[in-house]
Amino acid sequence: MSHKSFNPLRVERANLRLGRHSSVLGVIANSLAIVAPIVSIALGVWVTNLNSDVAHLNATINGLHQEVASAEALLSDRDEIIEDLRADNRELLAALPPSIPPEQVPDARNIGTVTLAAGGDSIDLNSTLPNFGNGADRIQKDTLQFANGVLTSLWGIDVLQLREGEAAYETCAVATGYAPMKTIEPHRLDGRVCIRLQSGNYARVTVNASEEERVELTITTWDAPL
Repeated sequence: MSHKSFNPLRVERANLRLGRHSSVLGVIANSLAIVAPIVSIALGVWVTNLNSDVAHLNATINGLHQEVASAEALLSDRDEIIEDLRADNRELLAALPPSIPPEQVPDARNIGTVTLAAGGDSIDLNSTLPNFGNGADRIQKDTLQFANGVLTSLWGIDVLQLREGEAAYETCAVATGYAPMKTIEPHRLDGRVCIRLQSGNYARVTVNASEEERVELTITTWDAPL
């Protein structure tokens, strides 16, 4: 039976290799011992910064939610204000007298200034003459005479006093609430009075001057609506 011979040289080489490997492993272990705390610290800093960023982001989101809530509240208030203004506008429009569109307003039938003496001649509000037929027969319809401090119409006229604005065809022709009268005081004729005649025509009579013995009138008339 043969035996292999023991070779001291080979054993020494193996020991050297083992020693080198042990040294490398030691270096690696030492390096890991140094790096691990650094990595841990770096990781901790990163996590801390991340948490800070998340907290900042959450705060920003909360702030945006509050701004959105405030904006929605302002929008709701604005909508309420707009609706209130619309309601007020509807009430104001309802309070205004109805009117005819400007393109449907006819030209005046007659415009002129006349002076009536107390107890004197009558004028015809349907006349197209410059003096409104001064001297017209008083028993005719739609005549006007000045007597005893008032203007008198034998057959009567329909009168409506507007709350505001000048009496004009576009308002007078569609207004309601006329009252029949046979006399009217001059001081009432301030340009806001609509007059509807027996003929269906409309008139605005404005007193320029009024004295005991005479009255000066500016008159505008329009034909009746078609």
